[in-house]
Amino acid sequence: MSDDLPSTKRKRTEQDASVPAPLVRSKIWKPYGDIILQAESTQFRVTRDILAEQSPVFRDMFSVPQPPNEPMIEGCPIVRVSDTAKDWELFLQVLYNPFQSAVSRPCAVVASMLRLGKKYDMRAPKDDALRRIYAEFPHTLEGYDSCDEALVSIDEAGVYGHLLNLMYECGVYSAVPLLGLSCLYNRPLESLAITVERDIFVTLAIALEKILDFQRKKSLSWLHGNAVIPDKSCKSPKECTKQQLALNHLITGREQYPFHVSYTIEQWEEEWDDKFCNVCEAAAKEFYAVSRQEGWDLLPTFFGLPKWEDLKDLD
Repeated sequence: MSDDLPSTKRKRTEQDASVPAPLVRSKIWKPYGDIILQAESTQFRVTRDILAEQSPVFRDMFSVPQPPNEPMIEGCPIVRVSDTAKDWELFLQVLYNPFQSAVSRPCAVVASMLRLGKKYDMRAPKDDALRRIYAEFPHTLEGYDSCDEALVSIDEAGVYGHLLNLMYECGVYSAVPLLGLSCLYNRPLESLAITVERDIFVTLAIALEKILDFQRKKSLSWLHGNAVIPDKSCKSPKECTKQQLALNHLITGREQYPFHVSYTIEQWEEEWDDKFCNVCEAAAKEFYAVSRQEGWDLLPTFFGLPKWEDLKDLD
């Protein structure tokens, strides 16, 4: 039972390997547990049935007779896994408390469900995690507009970046466009370098330039020039042009960065109403709706991915 299960990408440094951390007993220590799960230096006493029920990997392993003279703790064999202790702590809390936070789960919990569910072929936890991720970061504009219940709670700064790393790691590419955009308008680009992998950071930097270029040429172009405002039927062109310049500064001004990148796909803001005459407002709204749809259609390509209809996730 002491053989290591499949490894992840996490690697210990030479210093870490030369000085083993002292073993710690987790709060998840079930008195009727019949197996010790050890992740990093943390041990969990759990019931093998609950793991075997979820994972064919564990089920197959438990079906093999235990070699003689294997080390045991309180009569329980030890199974060492190469995942983080934090992932297992969060994941086991879900298995033993399935009704706790059933509506919205913290992002770190969802991440552990997806990562471990995928690695150990645990269908139910993985599917639940994916359901929440797809609801939070849908692949249709209609789904984006109708999303009104958060199934993944974003509970700490920088979590979007960690979640984006996970989407690439697990091949959930259909969530990348919206999640990548969320990263860009929630955190300045330089701060993302701390949380995302290097290749992903380069992708985000390139995407940002593409998005800003699209906004200049299309989605926010109605805020400058006279192609949309003033409309040819406008009866107060000077006033509408004045309001146009003021709104342009408000939305795209330096103090607003990086939040205005979201206007690639965001709906028309109610606070923009009544800033122009009826004719110019109608023209701007129509232009914005068309360019918003175009922005959505192109969103995956900004991140170097195929268009939505060709975007596939790895199972």
